[in-house]
Amino acid sequence: MNETTRQRVWFVAVVVLATMNLSQFITNRNLLADTARTQAEIGQLREQIDQSARRLVTNTLHERRQDMIAAGQWLHAFYQSDEGMKRPQGLWMDGHPDFEGIGAWLLDVYLAERFNGASDEAARQTIIDAIRQSDEWRQKHQGG
Repeated sequence: MNETTRQRVWFVAVVVLATMNLSQFITNRNLLADTARTQAEIGQLREQIDQSARRLVTNTLHERRQDMIAAGQWLHAFYQSDEGMKRPQGLWMDGHPDFEGIGAWLLDVYLAERFNGASDEAARQTIIDAIRQSDEWRQKHQGG
């Protein structure tokens, strides 16, 4: 093989490698652009899902408003009762509502149970069962 032929072979090899590198570069650039678009689309979908979830929770809370009022009245009476917390003032403590009790039993337990498909009666029973595990209930019901 003479020198000119060798140079041509090397030139063709370099052109082929350069073409392959350019092709790979373009492919990688396009993949990065696709990934950026995909990430943006995922972000938009997440925002749409969050908005839908907020609307759903808001609508569900609105639909459960009367249930929450009735459950609050029931809980107040249960706190007053001998089988409950034996508090004459019910959900009223030291001149203000017992916000901790309201939050714990009505929001954390009752509402969560109802959101998960429990009936009003079953959600109230879950509250009763949980209250009976509390230190305050146990102290008031020792020996009785």
